[in-house]
Amino acid sequence: MQDERPVVLHKGIYKPTATTAEAVFMITGMTIGAGILGIPFVVSRVGILIGVSYIIILGIVMLFLNVMIGEIIARTDESLQLPGLAGKYLGSHAKQLLTITTTFGAVGALLAYIIGEGKVLATLFGGEPVRWSIIFWSIGSAFIVAGLNRIKKAEKILSSTVIVLILLLSLYLLPHFKAPNLSYVDLSAVFLPYGVILFALHGAPAIAEAHALLPRDPGRFQRALIIGTLIPIAVYVLFAVAVAGAQGLLTTEVATVGLGQRFGAGVLVVANIFAVFAMCTGFMGLGTALKETLVWDHGLSNWLGTFLVISVPLLLFLAGFHNFVNILSIVGGLFIGLEAVVMVLVYWQARVTGVLPPSRYGAHYGLLISVPVFIIFGFITMHSIFKLLF
Repeated sequence: MQDERPVVLHKGIYKPTATTAEAVFMITGMTIGAGILGIPFVVSRVGILIGVSYIIILGIVMLFLNVMIGEIIARTDESLQLPGLAGKYLGSHAKQLLTITTTFGAVGALLAYIIGEGKVLATLFGGEPVRWSIIFWSIGSAFIVAGLNRIKKAEKILSSTVIVLILLLSLYLLPHFKAPNLSYVDLSAVFLPYGVILFALHGAPAIAEAHALLPRDPGRFQRALIIGTLIPIAVYVLFAVAVAGAQGLLTTEVATVGLGQRFGAGVLVVANIFAVFAMCTGFMGLGTALKETLVWDHGLSNWLGTFLVISVPLLLFLAGFHNFVNILSIVGGLFIGLEAVVMVLVYWQARVTGVLPPSRYGAHYGLLISVPVFIIFGFITMHSIFKLLF
């Protein structure tokens, strides 16, 4: 049946507008990826109570940040990703800085997806993880080449499947919760979780894409943004409590890989199918966003932008970068933290000089919520730099 929805002109191409549900799934699909597989490991190491507190507090902070980014986009009269927005409101130096952070962060994330997917597929089907990583890269790259509309349709299906499988798996594991795992605390690992959790919560590049394919309805865009941010927070809390509560310190770096050793082949298959789908949505969504950053904001040809996005993570993987949790931690703590600090500065400037009024989207307490976001992400960034240097 022919799609009779209104179309929107986006970067010279007419595309069907997205529904609110599709916009939610675009944001949720990019957010729930490899990061969720690392959360139970770091939560089990620091303690469930501290780990869950991390997820909730950083989730609220990330919600504030996403709402601010959404208002920046709503005030801007052209389609730009985060580096382009930084350049528009803060100048070329800010654009160059955010280009470096978002590019390195996105490449690191794509690398993590390749590593994690190889481990998961090898657990399911046997064989060498490296070979499965390359197979996954080939399939995911084909979707990135295909473009945004096909990604949008795939993400809706995959995101729904992922959430259902997470809920089923978590509900199965919760009765196996061991009380001693709840009381376990290790304060020496208190700073371990934040990088991985921030990585898992990050979905900012999808905000511009969701806005581009929605009609000019700021209220509907904001609803999709808030719901798309809250869903991962709830999913992460449930999954972390279920896995870390059942496995404790036996939780593996890629959480689903170790479940089969205790709960059998059925749990192993369901858990790792969800992991496959979760990383597929993240890889496709983030890869598309990075490609569009290079094309929209930096004027690269579509062919060159696509080639760089799909080739650089693979080259790093082949060069031997295979530590899953360390990559998540660096990307989340350093690159995402610095990106957030810059976007708060962009937000302050956009409220003053934005071309378009915020209409119904405007956050009534935007300036107030931006201050704790700036302070928290500033501390995280400085601490991450300190860890890398010392």
